[in-house]
Amino acid sequence: MSIVLPGAEGPLREQVFTLVDQTGRKGLELQEIAERMEGVPAAEIEAALRGLETRGRAVEVEGLWYAAENTPWAVGFVELLETGDALLRPGLREEPDHFIRDRSLKGALSGDLVLAKRLGRKAKPGDWKLPEAHVLKILSTRAETLVGTLEADEEGRRWLVPYDPKASIELEVRGAEDVQENHYVVVRVERGKRPVGHVIEDLGDPETPGTDVLVVLRHYRIPDEFPPIVLQQAAIFPPDPQPRDWEGREDLRGRVIITIDGASARDFDDAVSIERLSDGAFRLGVHIADVASYVKEGSDLDLEAYRRGTSVYYPDRAIPMLPEALSNGLCSLRPAVPRLTVSAFLDIDRSGKVQSRRFAETVIQSARRMTYDEVRRILEQPHADDPAEYGDVLPVLREMHLLMTILHHARMKRGSIDFDLPEGNVELGTDGTVVGVIPAQRNVAHRIIEEFMLAANESVAVELETTQIPGLYRVHDPPTPDRLAELREVLRPLGLEIRGNLDVVHPTVLQAVVAQAQGTDAEAFVASVVLRSMQRALYSPECRGHYALAARWYTHFTSPIRRYPDLVVHRALKALLCGGRELETWLPIADRLPEMGEHTSTTERRAEQSERDLLQWKKVRFLADRVGERFPGRVTGVQPFGLFVQLDGYFVDGMVPIRTMADDYYVYEADAHRLVGQNSGRVFQLAEAVEVELTGVSLRHRGLDLKIAGMPEPMARERREERTERRERRR
Repeated sequence: MSIVLPGAEGPLREQVFTLVDQTGRKGLELQEIAERMEGVPAAEIEAALRGLETRGRAVEVEGLWYAAENTPWAVGFVELLETGDALLRPGLREEPDHFIRDRSLKGALSGDLVLAKRLGRKAKPGDWKLPEAHVLKILSTRAETLVGTLEADEEGRRWLVPYDPKASIELEVRGAEDVQENHYVVVRVERGKRPVGHVIEDLGDPETPGTDVLVVLRHYRIPDEFPPIVLQQAAIFPPDPQPRDWEGREDLRGRVIITIDGASARDFDDAVSIERLSDGAFRLGVHIADVASYVKEGSDLDLEAYRRGTSVYYPDRAIPMLPEALSNGLCSLRPAVPRLTVSAFLDIDRSGKVQSRRFAETVIQSARRMTYDEVRRILEQPHADDPAEYGDVLPVLREMHLLMTILHHARMKRGSIDFDLPEGNVELGTDGTVVGVIPAQRNVAHRIIEEFMLAANESVAVELETTQIPGLYRVHDPPTPDRLAELREVLRPLGLEIRGNLDVVHPTVLQAVVAQAQGTDAEAFVASVVLRSMQRALYSPECRGHYALAARWYTHFTSPIRRYPDLVVHRALKALLCGGRELETWLPIADRLPEMGEHTSTTERRAEQSERDLLQWKKVRFLADRVGERFPGRVTGVQPFGLFVQLDGYFVDGMVPIRTMADDYYVYEADAHRLVGQNSGRVFQLAEAVEVELTGVSLRHRGLDLKIAGMPEPMARERREERTERRERRR
């Protein structure tokens, strides 16, 4: 029985695509492809073709396979309109390029990737001014299951109200008579000319603690239970490593090594140590749980970790990448027990330059488990009894503080952009309901761990790149000129300027912009808009550097418990350390890495979006009982239809519709990103502090309805305008 390896489908898929692409518009039958790829089973070739089709790269029409770009047909994502018609977008974030009438959808729903035939005519007057198309086939669907609530019409039929408020869909749900009103459900979609849905899971009432987590998990299709075989494999290991397990490893159990994490953390995957060398330089030790010693590539444990890609963190629970026997047990660097680790030893001079680096398989025994708040207190508010309480740990923390300051200064000097954005974490009561929102800000302890992990990640990337060992890198490409042009226009009204050629903007330019805003009312807003102008970081086998960190080399090495790319990097580094047969066995992974990078980048985005969604939902529900109250806030967006305002201390945005701004007639000035009262000259612009009143909460859209405090009711403005009009007529 052959072992399935993560990313193994990638190389074959690329070979098949190259073959199909070379035939141009002639097309190939499956049998012809199989004959040209002698020795490869037809079933594997067909699976590769289906994989290409679900990505929109190859399509099958009347038994022939074509590269999509070689055909006269359009490939794109469907976006349903309220009319039942649809738009076709070549990419999820790209502008629509075709209009599809309801009768030409062939059952496609929003988010489906389809192959469409161009009809060569424009939509009729009154419709979207786009060329028309009709769907030939659905290539892949994002809607095998949908999550939402049910709504009854006058005839008693139940219709799905999707969890995603942007999803425009008419889906009748059958067999849902027993589902209670307001309950969230998972619906399986049955395709046809008119798709219908069938309830397969009742998730419960959103007012019941924990239901919101289930809703988000099902919506994003994040697995929350491990298959039995995976749990069995995790249970094989002992609770602690035995002496035979660290034979041949560097024994660091006598060193002062500590972990620093949040107070509620349950998995500790990194520990740190420090010593001063004779020349005054520092030797930093970063010790990371050796997950690769337990999770072998191709095992069920490994394949499940790859499928998940990352752990997901919600306010009341974590959805781990690995079973708890490993993530919270054997691979967690608990104090006073031995743990297998991979260590990076970096000799760093007093200017912050890494003079030398060394890596080793090690065994450690953490001397103490520290929390961020505890370390901050020790360093910033020392007590007389600290030496007795913390012993050898105390001078270690002071040295770490000094090295952190040096590393941070060196990183800022080279142009790294420090986005110190405040966030709001929700505080849960004993029953799981939200009882408050707590500002979460980085302190000196967070910065110590951050700088040490960055230094280790860079050094591992340098090692892999210079020795040409294949691995996954953390890549952050420069922002595009278009995004920078938009950023320049947003910042200009604030007196901040991005000068020079936008095709080549060094990170020091954006660093300077963020620095100029520090200490001003616009500080958080400027940092957020600069961050939004950036491209999304991703995983790639190509070491292209990290723009925001101003780093030529960068990877993720420090969290193999919760990020699969880090596990890949550990395997690469261990293969380099072992050499010989292990290195030879590792090198062929290069062919699989592009697929692995794409998959893990996707699972990371999925996790981040689900975390943001749930946090927003919890904050909105928490504020639902405070309608009518006033809150200080700051304008984060200006549009012709109104203002977006973020509430101070809650870090949640709401909408002020322009129709509620009834003291004047407001005109949108696009270049200045502001609304200006035509009669009063009153101005509302980006980053401006405002007081708003909470007028309503939309749990369906997970949003807040706001109005500017003190504004007259819209009817009052209408009556004023009528009086003015009558006066004008009398004149």
